[in-house]
Amino acid sequence: MENLQDLLNCLWAGVIEKHTVDLFNHTIEFDVRTNWGGVISYHHLKFTGVKAVYYINDQFPSEPEEGDYLELSSVSYDKDMEMEVKVSADSKEYSHLNSKANFLLEIWGREVLIDALSVEVDGKFFEVGCA
Repeated sequence: MENLQDLLNCLWAGVIEKHTVDLFNHTIEFDVRTNWGGVISYHHLKFTGVKAVYYINDQFPSEPEEGDYLELSSVSYDKDMEMEVKVSADSKEYSHLNSKANFLLEIWGREVLIDALSVEVDGKFFEVGCA
């Protein structure tokens, strides 16, 4: 069985050509083009059973990107990742909301944390979470 992180490492510094966030079907997908030493290849990354997604844009200024170029700087998986996201609000109505992330994507210095039950990289499927 191939190592998931090795497959994800092949996507580093790739250009995100298309991305889809489907809230209804709990999926997030990326089409990524990489160029390693002049060899261009195309990859598909799909997160399924997405339970949570958290986007952090701490770049200044936090304005939309110009053009249509986004780089997937890195993507990491850790089943024991200690990143927990909790909602902090004055209202107790939201105090139960929290999640853990098992994937961390860096896109141009911005972070996307994803809690997914499974991931597919170029047709290779990995179950990584529990229902």
